[in-house]
Amino acid sequence: MPKSLQVNLKRTWLIVVRFVFLLVVVVNLILGILMDIGNRPLSSDPDAPSKVIRVSQGMNARQIIQLLDEEEIIANPSLFRFVLTVQGADQSLQAGTYRLSPQMTPLEIIERLRLGRVYAIPVVIPEGFEIKQIAAVLADKGLADAQRFAALASDFRFVFGDNPPIELPISSLEGYLYPDTYFFHEGQSEEDLIVQMVDRYVAVVTEEIIPLLVDSPFSLHEITTLASIVEREVMVDEERPIVASVYLNRLAIDMPLQADPTVRYVTAEERPQVLYRDLEIESPYNTYRHRGLPPGPIGSPGLASMLAVLNPAETDYFFFVSRRDGTHEFTKTYNEHLTARRLLGY
Repeated sequence: MPKSLQVNLKRTWLIVVRFVFLLVVVVNLILGILMDIGNRPLSSDPDAPSKVIRVSQGMNARQIIQLLDEEEIIANPSLFRFVLTVQGADQSLQAGTYRLSPQMTPLEIIERLRLGRVYAIPVVIPEGFEIKQIAAVLADKGLADAQRFAALASDFRFVFGDNPPIELPISSLEGYLYPDTYFFHEGQSEEDLIVQMVDRYVAVVTEEIIPLLVDSPFSLHEITTLASIVEREVMVDEERPIVASVYLNRLAIDMPLQADPTVRYVTAEERPQVLYRDLEIESPYNTYRHRGLPPGPIGSPGLASMLAVLNPAETDYFFFVSRRDGTHEFTKTYNEHLTARRLLGY
């Protein structure tokens, strides 16, 4: 090959290399500019409200982008799609419920959707709530079908089979759905919710209660059962150990507990007062007709009530009556009890 031809080929090759290099630089520059523009949030207002966005199962990238645009979360659908494509995340956006803000950049939104960082819905389950009340709270939040939840919780075998995480002498999970603040998300099944609440109960009692059972004549189930009654009786924390002492004093002499909450647990109607006719209801939960503890809890007790049963006040009280202000008048004898009732207008 002539030397002149070699020189020309070399020059041509250098020109091509320089052109390709320049082209790459220009393309990267353009991509960088587009990414910079495309990754800008819709709003820079720090007070711009966030929204709860529901990405349904089966939605594709185009539908999700359309949803974000309609909900005024993103500035430009086309640029968002560009950023999404550059990130290679077209096929990896996950269904779920998300809290998104127009202050978020597309990259932040894409990352949240790609990783499935769904919006957690805070749910407060108060102490003393029964299964049916817990089911109603979850249904109100749109997290569960109340009837299905209550049906599943009525027998631990529906959720745990023959291997519950803690020994349960009765089938119902009443009392074992621990009252606490939870962070659930849409899409969790009723089974998932039940497992999470029972697991929380197990975690609390394993750390706080089970070590104390060594010195107690009662089983964990009996502690939970009595604590559920205490929970439904008290409104003032300081009275928990005293109310617990009353019931423990009664159990010690085989005196009926005569606890109104156990009767309300089996009445067909919801009402604050127990009527005389209610005391005749035939049920093992009616502690006016049956001595000892009922078969199981009547609601979900909190840790404070369980500790009150294990560490009751030292009293010789056998009776108490409400003062109608959230506190009680405690007495030792039945005659003192009758006097207290009369003075309080009963």
